[in-house]
Amino acid sequence: MLLISAKLVVDIGNSETRVKTYCGKNSKGNPRSKLARLDNRYSIIPNEKIQIYTNDDVYTGSNSYLFKLENGTYYCSGKMCENEFAQTSLRPAALEKKYDAFVTRLTLINAFRQGFEDVEALLGKDINDYEVEWEVSLLLPPEDLEVGAKKLADMVKGIKSIQFIMPNLSKNINIKKVKVYPEGMCAFLGVLYERKGVARENYKYLTEPTESTIIFDIGAGTTDIVLVKGAQVVQSSRFTREVGGNNVHRLVQRSLKNKGLFLPDQIIREGTNTGYVKSGSRTVDISDDIADAKDAVSNQLVDAVQEFFESSMISVRTISNILVCGGGAEVSTNDKIKPISKYITDYMRRLSPDIRLIDIPMIRVKDEWVKMSPRLMNIIGAGILAE
Repeated sequence: MLLISAKLVVDIGNSETRVKTYCGKNSKGNPRSKLARLDNRYSIIPNEKIQIYTNDDVYTGSNSYLFKLENGTYYCSGKMCENEFAQTSLRPAALEKKYDAFVTRLTLINAFRQGFEDVEALLGKDINDYEVEWEVSLLLPPEDLEVGAKKLADMVKGIKSIQFIMPNLSKNINIKKVKVYPEGMCAFLGVLYERKGVARENYKYLTEPTESTIIFDIGAGTTDIVLVKGAQVVQSSRFTREVGGNNVHRLVQRSLKNKGLFLPDQIIREGTNTGYVKSGSRTVDISDDIADAKDAVSNQLVDAVQEFFESSMISVRTISNILVCGGGAEVSTNDKIKPISKYITDYMRRLSPDIRLIDIPMIRVKDEWVKMSPRLMNIIGAGILAE
């Protein structure tokens, strides 16, 4: 059987996982790639119910994934998990490290499924006609690299095959190489470079030895801080705190419960972005609850920033630039809701009025120029390293 080479870049977040697959080159000689976002919720399905769901037209052919582990246990993800098992599903949590979490293994299995489907689309060939040799790139918080990089790499290498019932896909996993990169630094590289070896014209100044950039990566479960001088990480600056977007969701959920609104977690998460939730037929404005929650979480983050500077012995006035990435930097669809990143940048500018906020670059997506998503900065940078 034909053996081809492909690269899989996986950014495992608490709320979603980003997967970028590289295979072959386009007419200009640049790597061809596809980017996908995967839901991070998984649930066990009892064996006696497998046939019920596989015969349900609602899930067959939709974004529903059903797979079997070596021990015979079935798990689902996607639309099926959201509809049928939302209250009992597994998902990543800040209290458990990615490199130790069982749900990480489920996520990696699903990421390989996505990779095979993307390779098929990129090559235009039936996936059953070839085997793939993978180079895998993963991301970890900078503070976790020393302890977690080998553990995470070993977890990937321990996946010898995948068996999906939905879609119908059974493949061996052949691993050539596994690399683990630091989050935050990858976001910086995603902003700096258009592709490997080609810097964005308006961002070349970031590589000057006199330039230093503090990076805040505000995720769902953690916030990571790292300092880059020129294009090199200051190793002593790596810092992580278990506070992020999930804390906002929990505070909003508690506030609504105090008002008699008992709503599922997923509804709260969506409402935290839009500023509204549905209670029966009634639409409820929760923007004030969100603002109060973000104020509380931002105070925790300000405490973390203070601890960062005290523990690292770095003078804030020596820092030239701020880069904020992750879900906490995403702009809401509701103008009344500020991203968490706004609180952090305002605080940094009070400490150092001359510090400069790095503007997020524009990228080309399907013949349209759009601003790069802060959630995608890390995987874009890791993809550049993997090219």
